[in-house]
Amino acid sequence: MNEPQPTYDFGPFRLNPGKRLLWRDAVPVQVAPKVLETLLVLFEHRDRVVTKDELLEKVWKGTVVEEGGLTRNISVLRKALGERPDEHQYVVTVPGQGYRFVADVRTTTGFGAPAEDPLLDGRAAAAGPAGKRSIPRWAVFGGLAALAAGVLLYVLRPMQAVEAGRPAITSLAVLPLENLSGDATQEYFADGMTEELIGSLARIRALRVVSRTSIMRFKHDTRSLEEIAHALNVDAIVEGSVRRTGDRVRISVQLIHAATDAHLWTREYERELTDILKLQSEVARAVADEIQVQVTAEERARLAATGAVDPAAYQEYLLGQHYLWRLNEEDLTRAIDHFERALLVDPKNAAAYAGLSHAWWWRGVHGAKTLKQVEPSSRAAALRALALNPQLAEAHVSVGRIKFSYDWDWTGAEKDFGRALELDPNSLDAHFFHGMLFMALGRFPAAIAHIERAEQLDPLSSTVQSAFGRILYRARQFDQAIVHLNQAIELEPRTGPYDRLADVFEETGRYAEALALHEKADKLMARAGSGPNIARIYARMGKPEEARRMLDRQATTKSPRFEAATAHAALGDSDEAFRLLFGMLEERDTLNYVKTDPRLDSLHADPRWQALLRRMNFPADVASSVVPR
Repeated sequence: MNEPQPTYDFGPFRLNPGKRLLWRDAVPVQVAPKVLETLLVLFEHRDRVVTKDELLEKVWKGTVVEEGGLTRNISVLRKALGERPDEHQYVVTVPGQGYRFVADVRTTTGFGAPAEDPLLDGRAAAAGPAGKRSIPRWAVFGGLAALAAGVLLYVLRPMQAVEAGRPAITSLAVLPLENLSGDATQEYFADGMTEELIGSLARIRALRVVSRTSIMRFKHDTRSLEEIAHALNVDAIVEGSVRRTGDRVRISVQLIHAATDAHLWTREYERELTDILKLQSEVARAVADEIQVQVTAEERARLAATGAVDPAAYQEYLLGQHYLWRLNEEDLTRAIDHFERALLVDPKNAAAYAGLSHAWWWRGVHGAKTLKQVEPSSRAAALRALALNPQLAEAHVSVGRIKFSYDWDWTGAEKDFGRALELDPNSLDAHFFHGMLFMALGRFPAAIAHIERAEQLDPLSSTVQSAFGRILYRARQFDQAIVHLNQAIELEPRTGPYDRLADVFEETGRYAEALALHEKADKLMARAGSGPNIARIYARMGKPEEARRMLDRQATTKSPRFEAATAHAALGDSDEAFRLLFGMLEERDTLNYVKTDPRLDSLHADPRWQALLRRMNFPADVASSVVPR
């Protein structure tokens, strides 16, 4: 009969070293194997400080791993134990030496799991279900031991063995690099390094590289690498840390096969900040070589074509990027300021010009400006970026977006988005706006193909899911549109997905649900802009008097003119609907999606409809077609 294995309690945790199991309040704690191994080594030697070299040797056993891998393991372990950044009650760092486990420990005896958990206790397997042959306990434990030994040998095998049976990797995610600078104000720098590394890897067509938006959700996350990889649907994870000291940067990165937690490759680099772009390209090429993914000669040339940067200009550029993607007036204004400072130091910085163009444009969408107001500044910056570096994908996206949204140059925009994807096959923005362009033209299979690719690159983005639902709505695939819009709301409850889901319910006759969603969106943003949408629904419900009263009340406010036009179309007021639409056309207001909007189907038979589309330069084959209901 097997002797009971000792277990140890500390705080709310129970640890069974023999079985390599950890519980918190009787609930199993799921941590990656290397993280648990780190805890076990510290626990075993809790009477003293365990040096970093000793931990590296005991946890990774013969595998060459840099200090950055250990640092992240300690960080993840602390998060799993619920330690706060300023309070280490279980694991403390001894500067210049290593780490020590310091919690008070109580020894217990037993199988280690709570008594009410028979699977972990081991007794249920011996008893077996009623009416079936029971399995002897020795067979269960023998099989588990053999399985555990096999897994352990696989995970801890030397790197030569890993290389002999290299797992296929065609997709990866770069997790947010940990800031080891000891200065919280340098978080923007670590995030910027993460984004730049993603950008370098994204230039390789044979790889699918998850974009910044989705990976930033996992900053300071305690989930295992396997869980993160599953959420992002990738084969491998790149993780590491960055330490900046003055104008020197030290980056530690490691490549991990997610399904097995096998560390395939680890490197540490230290460079002057002036050489940071070369460093990022070097890391990207090294990762590609390690996983043996195909890199074309053109891609290698682009990765190698990096020059020195001015440290002051680069810092301003990273700050601009940091504020850019918050997409509100205050932060977009800050982003513009930082990009302009970068250009004062380095007037030939094409990336800073592309960022400046992005920031100006988004102020016309999410900020306090109109597209007509931001167009000159956004266009000038985009064209300058393109002139300085025709190989910069972001510049082509910026130019293409202006051609698409403001110039209504459909062919020119398609060429620019296509060129951006030639230069950067994993460009989320290029796929996203390509999808929007094809939606506007009514080329729905192409639109869906691009938004599906955007979804793969940014699987946890509410914006992408909302756009996916929008495309499907205009393609009259209402059931699928509902699925994606609900996903968008689950990821981030915002007004856009609520309004778009309301539009789908309206088209399918679910008027009460549509009204409730518009009202919910109004409350979410404390806005009063849904009046025209509600008036349109009232008109379709056969309540024209209520609809007109609501439109009259909205007439004195800055009501969205496009939504007002759709409400007048629903009421049969074609003259007022066209007056509003042609007014938007003259002012270059947001009108580029007018052609495929189901809410304007009732206007298609009017000769003014074709005149509107011709004024917007829609191709003849698109302008002459009517999307079927």
